[in-house]
Amino acid sequence: MSNASRHLFLGLLLALGLNHFILGMLWLPTYQHVAPVALAFALYAISLFISLYGSKKLRLPVLEGYLNFFIAVTVPILVLSQLPVHRYNPSGSYQTWFVGGVSLVLAIGSARGYPVLGWIGTAILWLEVIVWGGPGLITTTGLIGALLMVLTAWAVGRGLRSTEAAATDYYRRAAELQTRTAQNIARREAGQHMVETVLYSGLPLLERIRDQAGKLSDADRSEAILLESRFRDEIQGQNLLNDGVRLATREARKRGVEVSFNDEGGMDLLPEDEANAIRNSIIQAINSTASGKIHIAAPSGETFRVSIVAQRPEANGPDLWLRLP
Repeated sequence: MSNASRHLFLGLLLALGLNHFILGMLWLPTYQHVAPVALAFALYAISLFISLYGSKKLRLPVLEGYLNFFIAVTVPILVLSQLPVHRYNPSGSYQTWFVGGVSLVLAIGSARGYPVLGWIGTAILWLEVIVWGGPGLITTTGLIGALLMVLTAWAVGRGLRSTEAAATDYYRRAAELQTRTAQNIARREAGQHMVETVLYSGLPLLERIRDQAGKLSDADRSEAILLESRFRDEIQGQNLLNDGVRLATREARKRGVEVSFNDEGGMDLLPEDEANAIRNSIIQAINSTASGKIHIAAPSGETFRVSIVAQRPEANGPDLWLRLP
């Protein structure tokens, strides 16, 4: 709801509330004593303004919610104490203006987060009027309308609270997605930087290959193989890698273990702490592999985030098969 629509809606409710106030004031001389009734009018006005403008949030603060309830219960007592039943027009009059006014306050309170107080207040209002004038005045004092008003407000408030909860959850999820996307972009940029670093660190070896016309020593040949594997890891491993995984992978290859990665985006939306926990598990799996092959993948669209499969050439099946959540 836009600010203009909100102000218009609140203005209409204020006009409705003041209508009860003004029409009730016209009957002020008919009460036995004016002072208690004037106090009731003042309390009602305070409650009406608190209900409408007490907070910009949908839910009223607790103190204001319970203050409205207390006023709603007190106002009928003040008015009815100065209105003998025999002086009330059995066909109905605005001497019982408080029924419409109090029910409006209770309805607003119900819609703004206090439905239980709204129902309790309505029940007390009915009880106060029936004790004062008997069941025969239920239809002429507006009690049925009061009940319908609170019922409608309860339904509207329930819908508003549901909508507000859904909107809050949506914005929370959007913020989390935005944060994770930013983290993912940062990780990918870091990975790109690492690829550039690998290329840069490999320049001396490439220059030796050029200068020696491709005739490499055994040490240079081993280094070239490790460099090529590391370069492939940076392209295919992406979010699966950190410095610990890179070091564990290098040491495993020195032991003769064949290590491969395939990141299809399975870890892209994970919070950084969960992603680091998975990387620690990858490090442990690589360090525990003495020979053979180990493949680490982060598939997209699966119920798990990462799979790790390790197998020795002579084994009939995998020595290690993990699916990390």
